[in-house]
Amino acid sequence: MARSMFATHLKWLPIGIGLSLAVPAQAMDSNLYLIALAGQSNIIGAGDVRLLPVGFPMNGPRIWNFTNADIWEPAREPTDSNDGQVDAVSLDRHPGVGPALAMADAFTAKYPKVSVGLIPCGKSGSSIEKWQPDMSRSSLYGSCLYRQKQAAQQGKLRALVFWQGGQDGKDKKTAKQWGKKFKMMVAAWRADIGNPKLPVILLVLKPGTEQTLQKYPYRDVVRQQQLSVQLPYLTKIETIGYDYNSDDIHLTTAGQLALGPVIAAALPAP
Repeated sequence: MARSMFATHLKWLPIGIGLSLAVPAQAMDSNLYLIALAGQSNIIGAGDVRLLPVGFPMNGPRIWNFTNADIWEPAREPTDSNDGQVDAVSLDRHPGVGPALAMADAFTAKYPKVSVGLIPCGKSGSSIEKWQPDMSRSSLYGSCLYRQKQAAQQGKLRALVFWQGGQDGKDKKTAKQWGKKFKMMVAAWRADIGNPKLPVILLVLKPGTEQTLQKYPYRDVVRQQQLSVQLPYLTKIETIGYDYNSDDIHLTTAGQLALGPVIAAALPAP
């Protein structure tokens, strides 16, 4: 049954002639608790990095990021940075503070013996159609699946966090098909990684406002689709009550830092 919760830098060491090996500058756990993060702009983040509190994250040495350059680094904001990006399909020009690092920081605080590996895969403005099964690395789905399998050399995928839907609020027909498309994506995702019980955490769109409904008139249709969709091992989290930017769509740095621990509480125990 679905549950609802409304509530490294790398050194390159020469090996032989013409060969090199990426070696983390700090010790890296070989059994990471891996979390994939997919969806559109809020999962990437639009918060201002300059507004992060001093000392964040508290548990940085145990939080790693499989970057868009397909290398492991100690996690830092923005986690979905486009530095050295390999797969152009998920390129975002202005990534900011999202919920991933705050989530990982809260989770590692709760479990002091656990190290987390983040796999950011989001793409701003992506529709649910763009997340449908397609194993090509030129697709959002295929790129993220490939990167998950690469990251799995350092641990096991324990959860998928998905925050998407705003883009589908532009068209009534697309909005009404959101639940069906989401189920297809999750079924394929679980099958392709070989875990039919993979926990999925769905962040539900907050209700539309006069401002947001002007651009996305069927946003609330998508929201109702999200509230009604039922799948095993699915947890839903509301995104109401957090601090949003003036566009009333993207969370501020403070909003993302507040949301991260709520997502962490929904993750399965190690």
